[in-house]
Parts: sequence; structure tokens; C-alpha cells
Amino acid sequence: MSTYLQTYLEMARNGKASSPALAAALWTAVRWPLLTLLLSFTALGAVGIPAIFVVRGFLLSFAVSSFVRIFGGAGAILAFFAFGFTGLISLPVLFLLGVQGLIAAMALAGRVLVGGKSYPSHPNRAFWVRSGLCAAALAFSAALECWAVPALLASVADLF
Repeated sequence: MSTYLQTYLEMARNGKASSPALAAALWTAVRWPLLTLLLSFTALGAVGIPAIFVVRGFLLSFAVSSFVRIFGGAGAILAFFAFGFTGLISLPVLFLLGVQGLIAAMALAGRVLVGGKSYPSHPNRAFWVRSGLCAAALAFSAALECWAVPALLASVADLF
């Protein structure tokens, strides 16, 4: 991993670092929130959504700590430029979708546990409005990852 990061930073210094494809950046931004949204329609979301938070938190903290381990304290700067700007958007989106999804999943799980025969209530308009706003924010985050993050990384590449 150290070799990969050093190579990328060298390419960034020379202006040869490429930005990710928009489709790849969009998938990266959307995959965890999409899974959270899908689990909010099932009773399994009561367990699955907290598990998503555990896995996402571990992976993000592992990536940041790897940068710090490889580059020392300056690795925190690199990690902020690599993950921070998109994380400022994608993490609140994940939390918003996670909270509304966990509430919906817990209601479904409660209905299953008490043996309810009634049909589950459909998500209200506010659920869909929040989800739509989150989708727009994630699209903006993917655009940032494609166009702003490579330039920001190139600007700090000389530090390493």
C-alpha cells in the first residue's frame, strides 16, 4: 500500500494522476447509503443497519490510520484531502438514512415479533424527500471526488 500511495503522489506531483471515472465515484459514494436504504424496508434492517455502521466506521478509520502509519502525522493531512471533503457529505447522508431506516426497520421488526397480521405502513412523503435530498448530496460528493479531490491531492503531494 505504501508503494501504491507513493506512486500516486509522484504522479500527482507531475500532473499525471488521473481522476476516477464518474461511474466509479458514484458507486463509491452510493453503495453504503443504498444498502442502508434497502435494509430500511425489511425487519433485518434492525440488525443490518447497525452492522453497516460498524463496517463503514472500521473501514474509514483503518484507511485513515494506515495513512498516518505510512506517512506519520502528515498522513492525517493526506487522509483529510483524500477522504475528508467527500466524507463531510457522505457520512451525514449515511447517518440520516440510517436513522430513518432504523426507525422503519424497528417498526417492521416489532410487527413481526408480536405476530401482527396488518400490512406494513408505506414510507411517508418526508422519507422520500429526505432520501431524494441524500441522493442529490451523494451525486455532488461523487462529482467532488472526480474533479476536486485529485486537484487537492496534487496540491499537497509535495509534502510527502
